[in-house]
Amino acid sequence: MTVLDLGSTILRRWYVVVVALIFAAFGGYLLQGSGGLYTSETVVSFLLPKETSLSPNSGLDDTSVIAFSGVVARAAGSGRAPVNYSTDDAPLYGAGLRQGVVLALPNSGNQWSTAYLRAELVLRIVGPTKEWVAQQQDDVLTRIIQVADAQQFSVASEDARIQVSPVPLTKQIFHIAPSRSETIAAFLALLIAAFIVGAWGAVLVDRAIRGNALRSKQLLLQPVADERLEY
Repeated sequence: MTVLDLGSTILRRWYVVVVALIFAAFGGYLLQGSGGLYTSETVVSFLLPKETSLSPNSGLDDTSVIAFSGVVARAAGSGRAPVNYSTDDAPLYGAGLRQGVVLALPNSGNQWSTAYLRAELVLRIVGPTKEWVAQQQDDVLTRIIQVADAQQFSVASEDARIQVSPVPLTKQIFHIAPSRSETIAAFLALLIAAFIVGAWGAVLVDRAIRGNALRSKQLLLQPVADERLEY
């Protein structure tokens, strides 16, 4: 099929292309009206008793404390192993997730080996509203602290327990929304894709209609041909 053939087919079956464009425009309108997403990335530090994160012996790099943070993460995650991710990973919304909670144990290694260098958990949340993200954040942080206390209740006195401390500045919740130029570019890309799909659909519809017309014509001509043969 040449470009001229394709163009004439699109003109004949223009309604197929129009339907595709209408669906694309409606979908783009719904996406634009979603108002963006809300996200947070909260760091939870595990420290030795009576230490702070700025102390030279805080426990952040202590292998025993790192192991304990992994145990807490598993228990807080209902028995599921904590997610291991690289520090260069894309944010959750960048990976396509629109609503979810991920409790992760940062891995500074690579694809061949793991390396857990800090006794920290990272709670990453993405959701449709700020209230939902805040509620999930509070619930998971409370569960982490409760699990850590329960794990140490029978083996250490309260003043000798590993401290669980969410880093305050990391509890912020951010609003993520595309800029106007990004919105326009995405909308144009959506329309172009819809036009391509509509053109492909127009070709299929045209072939189907022409095929049905040809078969109908052959059925109409067949009795005439049979009568001539009998004569």
